[in-house]
Order: sequence, then C-alpha cells, then structure tokens
Amino acid sequence: MNDFTIHNNKSMLFMRKFLKKIRLCSIIGYGLLLAGAIGCKEEQTNTITGAELLPAPQNFEIKEGSFIDPEALKVIYIASDTEDANFAANELRMKIKELFNHDVSVALAESYDDLSSPAIVLGIPSKDKGFSSYVSELPSPQKDNREAYVLEAKNDMITVSGGGEAGLFYGVQTLGQLFEEVKWNEQNLPGLLIEDWPDMEERWVHYNYFFHLDRYEYLEESIKKLAKYKINGIVFEFEDKFNYKSHPFIAAPNSFTPEQVKELTLFASKYNVAIVPLVQGFGHAGYLLKHDEIKHLREDPESNQSFCPMNEETYDLIFDLYRETIEATPGVKYFHLGGDEVHHIGICDRCKKKIAEVGELGLYLVWLNKARDFMEKHGRIPIFWDDMPLKQAGGIYKLTYNKADEKFDSIWSNGITQLNKTIHKFPTDGVFMRWNYQLGRDKGNIEILDWYRENNFKTMVATAIIGDYPLIPKYDWTPNNIKSFVTLAAEKGAMGQLCTAWGDDSGNHSEIYWLGFLASSEYSWSSKSPETIDAYWEKYIHRFFGPDTDGLIPAFHNLSERVDFWDTGLMKKGNKRRKTYQLKSLPDLENTPPEGSWAEHFKPLMEQAVAEKTKCAEGTKVMESNMPNVKANAYNLEVFASMGRFMEAYSDLVLAIGKIATNCDKAIAAKENNQNQEMADRLKDMASIANDSWSAYVASYEDLKKVWEVTRYPKGGEGYMLNLQTNYLAGRTADLSYLIIAEEEMDFPGYAEKMLQIAKQYQVD
Repeated sequence: MNDFTIHNNKSMLFMRKFLKKIRLCSIIGYGLLLAGAIGCKEEQTNTITGAELLPAPQNFEIKEGSFIDPEALKVIYIASDTEDANFAANELRMKIKELFNHDVSVALAESYDDLSSPAIVLGIPSKDKGFSSYVSELPSPQKDNREAYVLEAKNDMITVSGGGEAGLFYGVQTLGQLFEEVKWNEQNLPGLLIEDWPDMEERWVHYNYFFHLDRYEYLEESIKKLAKYKINGIVFEFEDKFNYKSHPFIAAPNSFTPEQVKELTLFASKYNVAIVPLVQGFGHAGYLLKHDEIKHLREDPESNQSFCPMNEETYDLIFDLYRETIEATPGVKYFHLGGDEVHHIGICDRCKKKIAEVGELGLYLVWLNKARDFMEKHGRIPIFWDDMPLKQAGGIYKLTYNKADEKFDSIWSNGITQLNKTIHKFPTDGVFMRWNYQLGRDKGNIEILDWYRENNFKTMVATAIIGDYPLIPKYDWTPNNIKSFVTLAAEKGAMGQLCTAWGDDSGNHSEIYWLGFLASSEYSWSSKSPETIDAYWEKYIHRFFGPDTDGLIPAFHNLSERVDFWDTGLMKKGNKRRKTYQLKSLPDLENTPPEGSWAEHFKPLMEQAVAEKTKCAEGTKVMESNMPNVKANAYNLEVFASMGRFMEAYSDLVLAIGKIATNCDKAIAAKENNQNQEMADRLKDMASIANDSWSAYVASYEDLKKVWEVTRYPKGGEGYMLNLQTNYLAGRTADLSYLIIAEEEMDFPGYAEKMLQIAKQYQVD
C-alpha cells in the first residue's frame, strides 16, 4: 500500500464519519453544519426496536434524547477492578474494535463526578457504593437476580448495571448486539432503557460425543457464541472421548485429556457457561462394556447395553469415571448421571432376587441413590433422566407422549400411587430431567410436571433439535417442539431446560444445531420472545448471519426436506442410519422385473431423483451465494452446502442406475437377437456409467469430509475399538464412511467389473 492509498483511505474514512454526522443534524448554514459534524445532539431516524435482540429482553424502551456514536466513545469505565469486570470490559472493547475499527480504553472509575464522555460505565450496584449511587435513578436489576441487568443509553453515556457478574456480562452481550444493529443499519445508538432477566435459571445445550469429537478450538469458539445468546451450560456427554487415567483402556485415540477438559471448563466459566459432565453408568453403556476387561459387569452377558446395579464392582468403576470428570470440571454445580433407557434390567440372579424384594423401581433406586450419595460427597447436584421411574411406576411414561384417552385416568392413578409410595426414596436434592422431544403439551406431560412441583422436586426439561435423523434436522417441526415444551416448563416453574442434540447417533455435524440451540435460549430466557416460529426464523437468520442474506429460510427447509430421499431412496426396507436396512438391487441381466423392463421398474425412482437433484442444487446455490455476504458464521453455510452437494451427488448416483437400467434392457434384447457386439457395447456402457457415477459420489463424500474435518478430529483413530452391538452405522465404522456404507455395499465398481468380464464374452473381434 503506497502513501497515496493510505492518505486516500484516511480521507474517505473521515468523509464517511463527516457525512454520517451530517445525516444526524438539523442544520442551517455552513457554520452550523461544520459544528454539527463535530459534536451535535441531533435527531435521527431509529430502526432499532429490541425485537432484533436474541434472546428478547423482558423490557425494552426507546427514550428521548441524543443518539450515541460508538465511534466517538472514549473509554469503558469499570466500577470495580475485578477479574470479571475487566473481562466484560475487554470483551466489549474488542467488539467495538471488530465492528467499528475504533479503539477505546478501559479504566477504573475513580470518581463518578468527572467521567469523560461519551463513555460506557459497567458495574454491580450491590458491590460498589459509588456505582450504586451513580445508578440510583435506574431500576434495580430484577429481584436482584445475579443474571439480571439494566442497560441505559442517555446523554452520551451508556450504563450497564448487573445484578451480579453474570448479569453484567449479559448486559455487555446485549450491548454488543445493539452495536451490531448500529453498524448494520448505519445509524447511531438511540436513547434507550432495557430491564432484563431470565425466566429460567439454567439454559443448557448438549454436546454428544458418541462417535466423534469436535476440535478444541472449535469448542472455544462455540462457547463464546453460546454465551452471546445467554446459554449458561453445556452438558458434555463424553462417552469414551475423555482420557480416563484410572482406566486408560476406555479412552478413544481421539479424546480430551483431563487437563484439556479442565482448561476448557475454566475458559467457559469466564463466559458464564458451565461444563456439566454426563457419564452414563447404568444403561447406554456400550462404550464401556464393549471392553473385555469389564464384561463381567454386564447385566446380560450377551449385551453391552447395561450394568448390573447389584454388583459392587460396577460402582468401583463408574465412581472412578465420575471422580475424574468432576476433578476436570472445577467450580461446576451439577453432574448428569444419565440413567435413561436401561433395556436390560433384572436379568442376573442378584437383580432378580432384589426385584422380588423391592420391584423394578426399587432396583433402579438402588443405583440412583448410590450415585446420589457419591455426588453429595463430592459437592455435585445429580441430574437424571426420568423415563425409567415413570416406566416402572405403572407405565406413566407412555402418557407423557400420547393424547389422553379413556385409559388415561386409570393408568395415571395406578402410577402415581406407586410413585407416592416411593417418593421418600428419591433424592431430594437431585434434579428430575423430564425429556420430551415432541410438542410436550400432552396431558400426561403436564400432569407429571405438576407432580414434581407439588412435591418440591427440582425439575429441568429436555427438548431436542434432532434425534437420530441424519445430516439435517426436521426443520418443519423441531423448532416448534422446542418452543412448546420450553414455554410449558417456564409456566410450570421448572428451573431450566436442556436442548439435546442426538445427531451423533447418525454422525452429524455440530453446526446443524444452532437453530435449535438459539431457540432454546430465546424461549427459556424471556416470555417476550416471538409468538410464531416464522418470526423466530426471521430473527435467527438476522442475528446469526446478519441483514444481507437472501433466501436462507426456504433454503434451509429445502435441504432438510431432501434428507429423506438420501436416507431411503435405494432402500427396500429401513434407512441408512441403522444396520437393519435392505437395499435395492442393481439391474440384472438374468432376471426381468415384474414391470417387464428395468427402465420401467426404476421409472418412479428416476422421476423422484430428477426432482430431488433439482431441489438440492437450488438449496446449495442459495447457501453458496450467501457465504460472501454474511456478517458471521459463513462456515455454517459451508457445512450445509457440503451436504447439499453430497445429496445432489446421491441423486446423480440414483439417476445413473436409470441409465444402467436402460442399457441393461438393450443388452437383454441384443442377447435375445444374437447381436453380440451390441450386447458387448451396452455392457461396457453400463460399466462406464457405474464407475463414473460412483467416482463422482465418492468425490462429493471426500469434499464433505474435508469441510467437516475443519472443526472435527478425524473419526476413530488407530486402535479404536468399535461398538459392534450398536444399531447405528455411525458407530460401526472407524471413519466417516458410514455416510456411504450402504452404497458401498451395492458395489458399483464390482458391478462394473462384472459387466466388463461378461462383455468380453460377446465382443466381436
């Protein structure tokens, strides 16, 4: 860059600022114009309403008064020279630098009588008398909630008053979003007053590491992003991705060391995010019980799904795992015990005997209370899924998913009677996690939440952005399910919510979760959140990607709707997620299908593939065209584009079968007419089509793999022990090939070689 370029750029920057000031002023005459450009208190059209903020604040009010230009800010004052205050101030300083390329300093407020302006003042009134006096005319943070804050912009000063360190941090995050609006709308910050606090104390998301592990740096960036939207907890389901020192044979080759987890926990705590371990130690234990060293702890010798709760060695093992993950997550209040879907219970002789004494629910409580006692000794509050107690108490669980019918009252009465008899045996300090991944407002679900509240049990609810669906969530209903259950839980006084992400069952990428994660924050933080999911979608796109996008909402829906074809298009039965599928067959020279020809046999599939290919291409094009224009999260669109290209390549593979079918019909006809060379030519064409289409599909898979592994460690690793009892294909391969394993079984290259060998028999020299 030469001196002229530097000078010219500086001149242009000055003129942009000068013209910006001109737009803000009501001016008569050149002299007033110049004065106004330097420091006017002018009127300006405001486009900020508060509806753009995510999550929505509880109270947002535009006030009369001057606008504040962030590029004129001089200093961020902190009321107390604490680590938390300095951290919040520096986060805000970096945000201003990022958006406006403008430097502000951070200083301790020695006196509130001579603060330089325009400036920002950050403080916690309960911890600083001077700041308390300074904000005496402002509302107090709601109910002195540690996460509450008040934000005021007035007379060249911006003030953030926190109910605690978390509230101060969240006020800064809201101010950062307001500054984004200022930048995007090319306006200044209007006078305003925000009073804000969360409806729910705990607002968590779920990182599930059954079959993969995200890169450490990606997790750090994800934590910052989650904190921006006021998520305050991540349930880490480590499985074998934690490098246990007490039992090193458990750890996968790609796993986090205890030191890394501790470092990540301390990093997250700065952003008011707790890393909550989830270690399954009853059911869902295949990651442990697949190992020969501990097979003797199985409840069923033939299954690695469940531990025996009457074997004391079970607790020797799982308490070691609990202890290590507790030590690696210092300062965290909670520990998730799991305990759901224990499919093998009461099988061994010891457990049969115990069930005869106390019943299945009593046996479950043996495990739960031993785990609870361990947590009490180690200063953690236990959380556990509630499906097993509800199943074992007269089948109440099924009422939480089904519409009430004539059997409801009798099942409910019987089940509640059983629960009431054992109520004194449940941990009084534990947290029941009521999970429901549907709309959540069925009568049974409402009734059990009421029962928890009436009996003073702590409760959280769990929704899901995705179950075991592959690639992309079902966007037509999952966001609405999250809204439905989270808002119900808030009405019922639940202490929090967890947005689960079970996509690793199918080996999905973590970027697909953001829509659901932010929806869970939106609806657990504030009752002022959008009434409709359509309105939430608009806010999500605006906040996550910025204002300059085009067509993203229909494109996300479009690609989501394409997944079913990719999952089942070549299946006679089942889908590509589970090993129980049955594949269609490639055209066969020896057999004619019932339709009379292979082309007719595959015609409906080809028509569908043509439509799917077109729609995939449309969705992918929108993702790719928006990538240069978004303000943030372009990688998210890159991940979706990789899946769009991959599904389009799948459609091409299916269409290739149609071409093979046409040539196969011609080859059969040529054989019947003794046209040997024609038959040989058709067979060679079939081989060429099979090879070319397979190569293109694999190339698309490699493209996807390259994109995904920007943020994921390569799956598996040398020496990784697969869980060959799982039905999920994502757990039965040591790499990402579960995505194409079904098509690999069709063996396009082998089919091509077979056609070439047959062609040699008919080739005319």
